[in-house]
Amino acid sequence: MKIKICGITNEKEADYLNDNMVDFAGFVFYEKSKRNITIDKARLIMNRLDSNIKKVAVMVSPTLEEVIDKEDDGFDVIQIHGEIDEAILDRTRKKVWCAINLSDEEYDDKMRWLMGLKPNQYRKITGIVIDSKNFGSGEAFDWQQNIDKLESKVFKDKTFILAGGLNSDNVADAISILHPDIVDVSSGVEASVDKVGKEKRLIDDFVLAVKQSLRSD
Repeated sequence: MKIKICGITNEKEADYLNDNMVDFAGFVFYEKSKRNITIDKARLIMNRLDSNIKKVAVMVSPTLEEVIDKEDDGFDVIQIHGEIDEAILDRTRKKVWCAINLSDEEYDDKMRWLMGLKPNQYRKITGIVIDSKNFGSGEAFDWQQNIDKLESKVFKDKTFILAGGLNSDNVADAISILHPDIVDVSSGVEASVDKVGKEKRLIDDFVLAVKQSLRSD
């Protein structure tokens, strides 16, 4: 079980991630997000992160040129919400995580698209991020109700990243029900919906809850 803290926006948060030795740090490059960050600011934070923490560029329907720019900036993974240009899958040198918001229409469309990709394009997508209907909203979805949907064939040969409304109080239940490979938290380690910025105490609590859930298994 690995942990991703997403929506990093300042340098002190790098210290919080280092202290807990999480596995992934996510940086949002989307102007409509309140956690949107400039590449200059992201570089400062990335330079402060422990070298073992993988850097994830979170983007929404990016162009090939935008993805190549992020590759050159030192990101390890490109996480894409919205549309994925197949040229990106042909050209990128990085792993791609395909994010799917769990609304019935989008989920079914994305599954059909994934299964219709050419073999080399399909292999380039190494992870599937399942998020609630409105990504970044901090809202969890009904994990029990979606078990059958999330046991699709595509999840058996991809890394399964679970996002959407996770926090220290509910992450153990999410893990026991869906058994993801990675748990992905953002607003669940922030003090309030109105304040952007991670809290060390909440990150500590989240990481501890994940570790305790694994021990109980």
